[in-house]
Amino acid sequence: MRIPEYIYFARNYELKKGKQKTLIPIERKPRDNIFPITVPNKWVSGVGSSIVCLFSKTSSDIVCPHFWELKAWTGCPFNCNYCYLQGTFRGAERKKPRMKDKDKIARFLREFLCWADSVGLKTLLNAGEVADSLAVPDYVRRFLKIALPILDRHPDHKILFLTKGGTKHIKVLEEIPSDMRDRFVISFSINPRAVAKRYEHGAADPLDRIDAAKMSLDTGFKVRIRIDPIIPVEGWILHYTQLVDDLLDKIEPSRITIGSLRALKKTIRFSRDNSWLEYIRMFPERTSWGLRIRRELRVRMFAIIIEALRSRGYNKHIALCKEPYEVWLELHRMGLLDHPGKTAIWENVMCNCKL
Repeated sequence: MRIPEYIYFARNYELKKGKQKTLIPIERKPRDNIFPITVPNKWVSGVGSSIVCLFSKTSSDIVCPHFWELKAWTGCPFNCNYCYLQGTFRGAERKKPRMKDKDKIARFLREFLCWADSVGLKTLLNAGEVADSLAVPDYVRRFLKIALPILDRHPDHKILFLTKGGTKHIKVLEEIPSDMRDRFVISFSINPRAVAKRYEHGAADPLDRIDAAKMSLDTGFKVRIRIDPIIPVEGWILHYTQLVDDLLDKIEPSRITIGSLRALKKTIRFSRDNSWLEYIRMFPERTSWGLRIRRELRVRMFAIIIEALRSRGYNKHIALCKEPYEVWLELHRMGLLDHPGKTAIWENVMCNCKL
């Protein structure tokens, strides 16, 4: 029986120097070639995917370029009302953090990086898709003991930590040697205080998250920011423009990704507190990736935040997270976003999860 395989569409910068010459691009353009890489089932749904996995779940109408998940630990001790992990693990209680077997982590991390090296692929492994990466510092500490020696032997790969943690949560990052800090990207998910107080229980104060982002940047890490999900609470324009000011007063992230509430069926079913659904129930938009706040309001929210970022002089990459193509296209026509690229490939999207 033929073993299933998948295609990962690698961008020029994701390939080791000289590897492009041995591959056939989708289109023969000198600048933005996209190269199809065959991914063994082991890293899609096979045995290795329990630790490292190709994320390719979204349908072709949702702009979400495929990326690599790292699942050395799962779950989150914070209690954000809207958190999709409640659906992923079928209940708030079941999303409690859990570290996986250290031998399995070491084996599959090593085997994945060996495979990536063999095909000339550089990768960014996202440790924040099924966990808050820094919420349990002891897990990070244990992971670093496993991963640092392996990463040292595979210099073309990086790890992404995504968190709603603050200054106390990043202290564990001091254990990463200074000459290896360029191998890690630290991404902070931040909302205004009015939103965090109401919906992000247990997470660090948003200003503390910004302070943690600055500390991470000052100590040699690349920092990215997520403003996601944007929730239109009363006075939301003032709250989010103030957040932009507070953020850019302290740091200039290398990349900013913004998003909106995504009410997936399982999230709705297993969410302990569904009060956040009040913003969706009135004229919801049905998408293949959950119910959304009505489109006109979403586009307006995105436009106001992007314009606020640009007016403050922020000129680096801005992207949307898991939004339909039509929303991207509308913002592109407004001159606020680049065109995302080819359907299901999205080669122009420089979002949080991409290298």
